[in-house]
Order: sequence, then C-alpha cells, then structure tokens
Amino acid sequence: MTSQTFPKCSFGEKCAEFAVSFSSFCWEHSNPKEFLASLSAELKNRHVEKPLVLNLKKVVCENLDFSKINFSGSILSQAHFSDCHFVGTHLSNSNMIGARFDGCDLVGSDLRNAHLTRAIFNHCLLSHSDLRGAYLVEAHFNETDFMASLLSGTVLWNADFRGVKNLRKKNFENPDAKGLAALSEKHGLVAFESYRTIKHYFYDQGFYEDASWAAYRGLTMERKHFFETRDPRYFPSLLMDILSGYTEKPHRVILSSLTVVLLFGVLYFLLNVPQASANLNSYSRISFLDSIYFSFITFTTVGFGDLVPRPGALFQLLTCAEAFSGPFMAGLYIFTLTRRYAAH
Repeated sequence: MTSQTFPKCSFGEKCAEFAVSFSSFCWEHSNPKEFLASLSAELKNRHVEKPLVLNLKKVVCENLDFSKINFSGSILSQAHFSDCHFVGTHLSNSNMIGARFDGCDLVGSDLRNAHLTRAIFNHCLLSHSDLRGAYLVEAHFNETDFMASLLSGTVLWNADFRGVKNLRKKNFENPDAKGLAALSEKHGLVAFESYRTIKHYFYDQGFYEDASWAAYRGLTMERKHFFETRDPRYFPSLLMDILSGYTEKPHRVILSSLTVVLLFGVLYFLLNVPQASANLNSYSRISFLDSIYFSFITFTTVGFGDLVPRPGALFQLLTCAEAFSGPFMAGLYIFTLTRRYAAH
C-alpha cells in the first residue's frame, strides 16, 4: 500500500503531506497529545488477527504496545519510537525509511521485505525476528540483539553493525533453502559491499569461519559484477576462485595441484614425452603410470633423473610450464594457509 491511499492533510494546500492514521492532519500539524491518545485507544481495541495499514510518518511516540498486530504495508518512515513493543508484530513490506527505534522490543516481529534504509536501532531486541529480503541500506545498529533472527536475502549496503550482538553466519541461512546462507545477490557490486560489511564485523568479533564465508561470497559477487560489466578482471578472479577459493579454501589448492599433475601426465602419455635416461636412443612408449610419475616429479621440481623429456621444443616447453606451475601452487598453498589460519 502506498501513501497515496491516505487522505491529504487538512491543514491546507501549503501542506503536501498525507494525514496520519486516526487524524485529519499530518504529524506536523496535528495535536501530539490528542493523536497519541487516539492511537493508544485504537491499539488497545484492535483485533490482533485483523490487518491494519497505518500512516505514522514522522510520528514521535513512546511506551506504546503494537504487539501481535498485522501492520503489513504501513508507513513508519522518519517516525521515532521509544520503549515501544512490537513483539510478534507484522510489519512486512512496510516503509520504515529513516525510522528510529530506541529501547524497543521487536522480538519475533515480521519485517520481511521492509524498507529500513537509514533506520536507527539503539538498544533494541530483534531476536527471532524475520528480516528476510529487508533493505537495511545505511542502517545503524547500536547494542541491538540479533539472536536467532533471519537475515537471508537482506541488503546490507553500508550498514553499521559495530554494535550488534549475537550475529553469526547462521542468521543468514534460509530455512526454505536447506540452510543455504546468502544475502541478496541480485546486484553484484551491492552484494559485494554487503558481504564486506559483515565480514569486518565477524573478524572484529573473532568469528573467523563466518568471516571466511563472507569474504568468499563477497569476492564471488565482485566477480559477478566484473562479468556483468565485461570487465577483463573477471578471468583472473575466476582463476583465483578455481585455484584457491580466493585464498579462503586451502583444499582447492591441493585439488588444483593434483588436477595439474594428472592433466600433464595424460598429455605426456599421449605425446610420448618421457623417456628413460638410461636408454635415450629408445623411443619405446612409457606406461601411463610412468607418465603420471614423470608429471609428479616435474611438478615438484624433484628431478630424480630416471625419466627425462624427449628432445623437441614442444616437449621441453610442456615440462618447463609444469615445472613453473609447481612452485607457484606450493607458494599459493602456503599463502592460503597463512592467510586463512593466521588470525586464529
């Protein structure tokens, strides 16, 4: 529901605002005491199961109980709520841009797809709340509890999470997608910035495994942005993901190394590259296992000398390429381990 559904403020043509609920005037031109008294009476007499769309734009109130009422699609933008209760309240798809909540209890509230851009939460409880798909762009959280809240698919661009409590990777898991943890990834660059925001929070809190997840997903979204904008940096980014998971997945370096050894071994066997150094004049085919063995000692630059490449520029180029890749992959593995676990 949009603001156009509500009547215009009766103050006059000079006021372009819409009237707040239960009043003929906008907040600026209404009598605060009379309006808050009417609002409090309406809330007490309200049936919990019946939906109620409110316009509370710029309203300033305290100690009101909005609990368990369906306010989906309401307008609470720029409103200021102090010590109010929204326990189990339905506020999905609501416009809450620039709203401020001080000491409010939003435990178990439904905030799915709510627009909370530049909203401020001070000493609030958002535990067990459902924020899936919500827009938390440039939102600020100070001493706010997110225990067991659902944040899958949220947009956290430039959000301030420095004062958040009980936030973990598990909060971003979607219960409808078998535990897949992700923010909104519709726009690659926005998702990259959002993941970076929570990565810094996790690092500061010492949640290194969660920070690793956020770092990897963020760089994956950066690669998505490169692809969408046809940026040539897409290809080295893709290569780093394949080789090491952006240095967040050490096991990928091992798998990549084994793949290189196997591929070169197959190539050596097909081209009959290796030969026994004891019989250089013989062109008998080396077995497949011997080709894999030759590939392994070339990759590790061990060079026992029992097998050598046959003469020829192509054969020498292949062995040089693999010999170069070996120390590179070893260095990448050491760097990945150091970067991945040094913080622990």
